[in-house]
Order: sequence, then structure tokens, then C-alpha cells
Amino acid sequence: MKDIDALLQEHNLDRQEIEELLQQNEKINAIKLVFDKTGLGLKNSKDLVEAIQSKETHFDEDNSLTNSNVSVKTFSKHGQLTVKLKLNNQPEKIVFPSDPDWAEVKKVMGDKPEIIAYEKEYLENPTKFQSQKNTLFIEEEGSGKWKVVLLAAIFTIFIIYLIYSNS
Repeated sequence: MKDIDALLQEHNLDRQEIEELLQQNEKINAIKLVFDKTGLGLKNSKDLVEAIQSKETHFDEDNSLTNSNVSVKTFSKHGQLTVKLKLNNQPEKIVFPSDPDWAEVKKVMGDKPEIIAYEKEYLENPTKFQSQKNTLFIEEEGSGKWKVVLLAAIFTIFIIYLIYSNS
């Protein structure tokens, strides 16, 4: 059993926002919000929203469904190991041993020597990894395509403007 408010706080969710969606008969949007922000899975997201709707204080997570779609990738660049985690439908992100999601990495990777060495190195000197943390960003697939489309649209409008302004 998990405390609902603690779970919401862990995932930067506002209980009042979910309750407002429920009051507006937007239960599906409330479930989608929880699903997108927590990675709990559809059933657990629905159960959590229904627990909030029922004014409950605790939520019983179905662990048989949690982490059903978890992938971990590791790669080494210039001798520095990087660990990427993808939980359910969330974007892939780089994780460190201090991150709350590190437990997911450990579940998937187990006691692989490179993970143990990386974790030990990080815990001994976390400041060494600070510059890597400061430059992190998450790029979703296809995020650069809209820029090309927008640029082409602006260029087309400009050409049409020039044609019609000279007429």
C-alpha cells in the first residue's frame, strides 16, 4: 500500500488538478495525466484515479503489471558509461545511481560488473558526474522534424507574399 499524496508528490502531480478533472467529468483525462507522469501502467493509473475519486488516502498498486515495459541501455563514450532507462511510454532518459528510477535499472541489469562499478564510482565521487547532469536533455523521436516543416511553411508564405505584393 502506498500513500497517495506521497506518490503524487514523487511524480510532481497535483491532487487538486486530478480532483478538478474528476469534477468536470474528465476521468479519462485524469487517468491519462497520471499514466503519462507516473509510468504506473493503465490499470494502476485508473485504480489510483479511482482511489482519489473515492477520497482514499492509500493506493494498492498491482505490482504484477508494474515495469512490464522497461528497457535499459548502456553505452560507453570516451571511457564514461552512460545508462539510459525507458519506462513504459515515457521518453528515454539518462539515469544516475542517485535517481529514484535507479532501482528499475538494478532490477533489469542485476549485478552486472559494469553497473556495480558505475554505481560505486558515482557514489564515491558524484561531483565528477555533475557536468554530465548539467548538459542532459531528452530528445523525443522526431522532435526536429517540426522545425523543418515550420521553416518550409514560413518560406512558402514569404514567397506568396512577394508574388502578390508585386502584382
